[in-house]
Amino acid sequence: MDQNTKNRLVGVIVIFALAVIFLPMILDGSGVRREQHDVVIPPQPLVPANPEFGQKVIDLQAKVDALPELQPRLIDENSAENRIERTAGPETETPADPNQPEPQQKKAESASLEADSVERSKSGGDSWVLQVGSFQDRGKALAQRDKLRKSNIAAVFIEQFTSDNKSSYRVRLGPFLNRDQTRVAQNKIKAKHDIDGIIMKYER
Repeated sequence: MDQNTKNRLVGVIVIFALAVIFLPMILDGSGVRREQHDVVIPPQPLVPANPEFGQKVIDLQAKVDALPELQPRLIDENSAENRIERTAGPETETPADPNQPEPQQKKAESASLEADSVERSKSGGDSWVLQVGSFQDRGKALAQRDKLRKSNIAAVFIEQFTSDNKSSYRVRLGPFLNRDQTRVAQNKIKAKHDIDGIIMKYER
């Protein structure tokens, strides 16, 4: 038997012996070291009772119990019971007798307000328009009107006016109820057709 074979046999025997000694220790857990950690939980803190807080809770509960219970019902806003009359001043005025004639001053004020209202309705009052062109050639005004109508931004119309004894034609969009709507149309016309419109109050 040569030397290499002897060395191999010795190595196998040593490995087998170590396995016979340490393998049972690993399997039954005797060779495992267990560590134990102690967790300390502090005791619950003691909060002193506040008798004033308890008394406030009792008082609030008593007030809630004393409130009357609301009964559900349907309310008609148009009924005389629920109608609220609003006056201009802090003091309420005594309703006038319908049999007595109205004072002349009140009649004059009423007539003045009616005339002012009629004048505003005629002049357009708070209406606004966007003017996008002014031409002496009626054909050019009609061409621009038809072009802008295809965009469906707003109503487009032409107004004729006289300047230096010559007829001219304004191309306008609107009328609009407020200036903000007119500004929106102005931005759209600028974006789509590169036209700088002018916002004007509509008066006729």
